[in-house]
Amino acid sequence: MLKQGRLLRVLGLAFGLAAVVGGVIGQGILRSPGVVAASTGSPVLIFALWAGVGLLVLIAGMCYAELAAAIPRAGGFYAYVARAIGPRVGVAVGLAGLFGSLLSLSILSFVIGEFLIRLGVSDSGFGPQGLGLLALAGFCMVNALGTRVSGGLQVGFAAFKGSVLIALVIALLASPGAVPPTHPPAFLRSDWIAIGTALIVIWNTFNGWQNVVFFAEEVDDPGRNIPRSLVFGIVAITGIYLLVNFALVHTLGTAAMAGSELAVADAAGLAIGETADVAIAVFSVISVAAIANYMLVSASRLLFSLARAGLFPAPMAYVDPRGTPLFAMLAIALAASVFLVTGTYLTLVSMQAPSTILALIVVMVALVILRRREPGLARPFRVPLYPFSVGFVILFASALFVVSLIQDPISGALGLLVNGGLIAAVLILAGHRAKDAMPPDLHETEQ
Repeated sequence: MLKQGRLLRVLGLAFGLAAVVGGVIGQGILRSPGVVAASTGSPVLIFALWAGVGLLVLIAGMCYAELAAAIPRAGGFYAYVARAIGPRVGVAVGLAGLFGSLLSLSILSFVIGEFLIRLGVSDSGFGPQGLGLLALAGFCMVNALGTRVSGGLQVGFAAFKGSVLIALVIALLASPGAVPPTHPPAFLRSDWIAIGTALIVIWNTFNGWQNVVFFAEEVDDPGRNIPRSLVFGIVAITGIYLLVNFALVHTLGTAAMAGSELAVADAAGLAIGETADVAIAVFSVISVAAIANYMLVSASRLLFSLARAGLFPAPMAYVDPRGTPLFAMLAIALAASVFLVTGTYLTLVSMQAPSTILALIVVMVALVILRRREPGLARPFRVPLYPFSVGFVILFASALFVVSLIQDPISGALGLLVNGGLIAAVLILAGHRAKDAMPPDLHETEQ
């Protein structure tokens, strides 16, 4: 019989920063600037939208930092909500996060395949789905080597992506720049709903910052390093995004940005010539691979935590001697492969935005409940300006939730129904285990 084993506390601040930065920056910043510019012709408003969402994410990140520092469990938000509101609600939030991670991993794998084909790998006879499956298998083999290898790989990915984007910004700013418009661009290109859509697009570009909390049992001194990772990482991402947008406005102008599906590629083409397409494709495949790999290892920690609480078969809670929750990782890869091969992710991924935002709101509510119910809980980090900061996140996230439903009411409603149905089915099948599915105390995980 397999022993559960335990996660190894062998990761440090460098991994935490790399997890936040490398787990976020990817395809979003290549595509999103054009969508945002399509909503407004004002460079000032473009920068304000990116900075505003960055501030919101930073405040939300500090809220997560408080929870992760006080409750450093591999289950992340599942552990926080279970403690504050109850095991069933915690399990529901955890399952919603797990389902969303599976969909994201499947579509990221498909995108890797698409970029590899664009780079000329199509001669292998594999389509994007087949190449995506090979990528998933490769991620599993690398991460099976142990937590230290996984952590080092993430640091390398993050350093590469940050360096490339900074180099691109320098190249764009050194280019002649766009011809100034003869007439001032329109402040709004359509209506205020378009601004709401732009905010959601920017929000999605930051997606993944919170996943570092799943490694709280593996990061050394999580009470200090998780908050530092979230705060410094989100500030770095926001800074890079603002620099990229500033460089794009300089090189293309807002009108050309608004008409571009891949503004960064268009700007790079003007700055560095014909090699831009290949360079952007190489950057894209490495960026997406980094996020997919990170999604695989973080989702495996969530599944491990749910299995450790009795919600999934015991082998899912097994940790090998190198610190990898091996069977949980393989189960995540297998489930994502099913979504990838069947193509169901294409239908389901568009339904996830409202559910993701709703989960964030529930986590914020959990923080408020814990502040009131457990004022004596040791909190190595506290979110500043409480309760106004938490209230700001809840109000803004609620507005995004409403806009996401207005933008696509059918997909949004179906997403909530699909997530609700899957969660209800698991809770019913789990029976009394869901009622008692509390994460273990910290001293139990350290033994």
